[in-house]
Amino acid sequence: MSNNDFSNLNKENNELIISYAFSPTNTTTSNVMAKRILKNKENVDVICSSLDNLPKDYEIDNLLNEFILNKIIVDLPFSVDWSNIKLFIEKGMENLNNKKYEKIYSRCYFQHSHFLGFEYKIANKDTFWSAEFSDPTIYNIKGDENTAPINDKEYIGRINSYLGDDLPKITINDSLNFICEYLTYVFADEIIFTNENQKEVMLNLFPHKEIRDIVSKKAKISPHPTLDEKYYYIKENNYEIDKKYVNFAYFGAIYGNRTLEDFINAFDNIDPIFTDKFRLHIFTDNITMFEQLLSENTFKKTRLNSSIPYLDFLNLSTEFDCLIVNDSLTKGIYNKNPYLPSKISDYIGSETDIWGICEENSIMYNMNIKYKSLINDMISNQNILTNILLEKTGLNVKDLKNINELDILNRNTKYLQGRIMELSVKINELIQVAENEFEKNDENSNYINKLKKENNNIKNSNVYKYSEKFKKIGKKFK
Repeated sequence: MSNNDFSNLNKENNELIISYAFSPTNTTTSNVMAKRILKNKENVDVICSSLDNLPKDYEIDNLLNEFILNKIIVDLPFSVDWSNIKLFIEKGMENLNNKKYEKIYSRCYFQHSHFLGFEYKIANKDTFWSAEFSDPTIYNIKGDENTAPINDKEYIGRINSYLGDDLPKITINDSLNFICEYLTYVFADEIIFTNENQKEVMLNLFPHKEIRDIVSKKAKISPHPTLDEKYYYIKENNYEIDKKYVNFAYFGAIYGNRTLEDFINAFDNIDPIFTDKFRLHIFTDNITMFEQLLSENTFKKTRLNSSIPYLDFLNLSTEFDCLIVNDSLTKGIYNKNPYLPSKISDYIGSETDIWGICEENSIMYNMNIKYKSLINDMISNQNILTNILLEKTGLNVKDLKNINELDILNRNTKYLQGRIMELSVKINELIQVAENEFEKNDENSNYINKLKKENNNIKNSNVYKYSEKFKKIGKKFK
């Protein structure tokens, strides 16, 4: 624990930011909270955890010094276990040392922040508590319940004492994330959602109507902020980009229902006139995953890079011809797509053209971005990529090879059948590696689990869905 001295208040400050993960810890939550502070330009105090077991980025941390008067650091490693959350609550309240604030602001993800916000609100009922939810919490991107019960009878008994007789009580079977949402919904003065779909989905899934009615009256929509132009040029990158190509960039991870196949399939099947006119640049912590999933042809035109510090990312995003961002696939899971990729707000500030691969009627689908295609629609993605390359190269549509719809269908079906074979070989190779490692040493179980996760992502590839779809359509033309 450090910096618990409030004696240096030389500017007016009445707000506390509660963010379990905060700069210099390098997470999405850290960066979003940093952006909100930089955008609001108001003096605040911050309480966060040290999280020494997570990566750090000190450059954006230095920018925050202008607005952060006191940073209170709770010495805790990163963990999402209830025991870690409880320690953050206890140590956080000790460090706040009865300091009185007019306003507090907490953000979930991670849940720790709302739990501490609730505890502070109980102790300081006149404080105005704004609580932000970045995504649905009770259920994950696959629609499964996210967390188990906390199994803490003492805590549940205590928080139930704060609930009035007219409100349902927390039970020992309620999950951690349910309790987080419940307490925040009831006791926060303002509930912030990042988009309208998220609000609707989260409230519709919450089981108690009386709580939904409470939230509706104090809900607010606040998208992820876009920083001022000056922040894109504080740090100049030295990344080399060959300007004789049309350069596309993808920043971020692939996981679960957010995959890369839509744009990879488009690049693989682009008109032959564009075959050597583009380059793809990927910045990610999942390099191994991309190595496995990229096709051989597109891999040759791709530069795979590790993730870069946030200010480098902002600057580099201004250098490319087009930035790629993709929605998560939620059809069949949620009635509306509640997710909006946080990096879209950064892309917008770069003023670089954006290619959004969207789920129909998602928030991103309805945004004003230059290029939009649809998830799981191979033709849509091919057409948009063709339009981008025509515009960027100055070539004419008359220069394209004239292929009719049946020819395109047969070509795509043949391609997807080949991709299935290619991915199947990789899956078998990964399985063999995992088996060999298991036989060598049981201590390699973490690595084996990582490979199994990658196998499952490949097996769940949309390529399989594409193939079945095009086979059925192809039969109709025979």
